[in-house]
Amino acid sequence: MATRKRRRRRRNNKYRLNYKRLFIFFIFCVLLVFGIIYGISALLSHKKEYFEEGLKFYETKQYNEALEKFEAALSESQLLSERTDTNIKLYIADTYMKQGNYGEALTEYKEILENAHTNKKEVTSMMELADALYCFEQGNYTAAIEGLEKKAEKWHELYMYIGTCYGELDNSDKMFENYEAYVKEFGFNSYIYAQYASYYISIEDYETAIGYINNGLDSDAEYNAQLRLMEIAYYEEQNDYNYAYELAEELVELYPDYEEGQHEYIFLSTRKTDD
Repeated sequence: MATRKRRRRRRNNKYRLNYKRLFIFFIFCVLLVFGIIYGISALLSHKKEYFEEGLKFYETKQYNEALEKFEAALSESQLLSERTDTNIKLYIADTYMKQGNYGEALTEYKEILENAHTNKKEVTSMMELADALYCFEQGNYTAAIEGLEKKAEKWHELYMYIGTCYGELDNSDKMFENYEAYVKEFGFNSYIYAQYASYYISIEDYETAIGYINNGLDSDAEYNAQLRLMEIAYYEEQNDYNYAYELAEELVELYPDYEEGQHEYIFLSTRKTDD
């Protein structure tokens, strides 16, 4: 009798479902199917390809091309790409910053902050910097100073922007203080020389101004047109209109689209004398 009961029990156990194993098998199937779908999604998407192409352009400072590839990468659909897309958007924002397109960068950083997959502290810091530089770009120098001074301890190149803000607000002491902080770290460039020359021209100290003008013309060429225009102003002040005209003629040949140079050339053509 007991033997018959044991046999019946074993037979019942044989057909009883093992729910734990069934659940594990179900999960395995789900993961397998999802993995296949994800793999197909990745194979069909060009997101990684476009992003890598964008990085190559970014690293060689071909920013317009980089933006084109980054935008193409974002437009590609792919499963589980939220983190990748956030990274791409960070590169887009940084590219706008490097182009000096601060308004677009500010918009990008605001959108990135809405995403959970981001370092909010770091992105917020970059957004604040973009906002300050955008204020500078728009001529809102008081607001720009407030934002830039908070960031200058980390990014010393901002002292140049802060100096210009104070110059525009007629605070020459703070202007020179910040320019000197920039020069101490990075040295002079044509922009700083032009700013110093412009200040000394404004207070009619032309001899000091011409020293900065000459030094600026011997440095990088970025602000060459502005420095040449100030050089012309110096010789006008010396009443040497013929030489000023010659310089203006050179200026319009080198920079035909520089409107201020064209205006000065036309003016001096009425002042020069024939020897």
